[in-house]
Amino acid sequence: MDNHLFQHYKNIMNYIGEIFGSHYEFVLHVLDPDGGSHIGHIVNGELSGRSLNSSLTNYAKKLIEEKVYLKKDFIVNYVGEGPKGRKFRSSTMFIKDHEGQLQGLLCINFDADAYRKVAKDVLKLANLSWDIAYMDKKTEQEQPVEKLTENIQNIIYTQIDKDILESGAQLSPEQKKLAISKLKEHGVFDIKGTINDVAKVMGMAESSVYRYLRIVSLNENNNK
Repeated sequence: MDNHLFQHYKNIMNYIGEIFGSHYEFVLHVLDPDGGSHIGHIVNGELSGRSLNSSLTNYAKKLIEEKVYLKKDFIVNYVGEGPKGRKFRSSTMFIKDHEGQLQGLLCINFDADAYRKVAKDVLKLANLSWDIAYMDKKTEQEQPVEKLTENIQNIIYTQIDKDILESGAQLSPEQKKLAISKLKEHGVFDIKGTINDVAKVMGMAESSVYRYLRIVSLNENNNK
């Protein structure tokens, strides 16, 4: 994505973000020439806990791998899941150049929790408890198709207890391998500069992270 296109979408995100407010998260994923990606700009990233160091979600990767952008310009109103099971109404627009080549993704995640609360309060005023129960049931039945990527630390915490990590205890080789494997699955290593971040969180040398990453990759290739 050239700088002119990047600045264009960045300005749009800032503009719409001011209009729509804090319940909307805007994320601009930029695809790199080498096949990787990075988040170029984010507005209200605290909703999902993402930052410029976060990676593409598995759902976004699937859209790219299946070349959905060749048939559609956008995908709207699917369910995304953020921290602590919070559900978002999500949409993705494919950013393409004049030749139709994919340059990036503009993702919008709407946090409807506040509006659901207002709706429930109104129903309570009318003593419509059955309608409230029905609303809660329908919300619970919504199946997210996208897991909004958490930060590196939170992904590692899914494999290694937070207290163990923060105590400075020596991790076993198996713990390290599991954590590195999970990070690779989330596409963390597709982002430039994350090796150093992973090493700091896990209390490892960068060379050790590279070594375990090679082991994980080799095991994946052998299992194909």
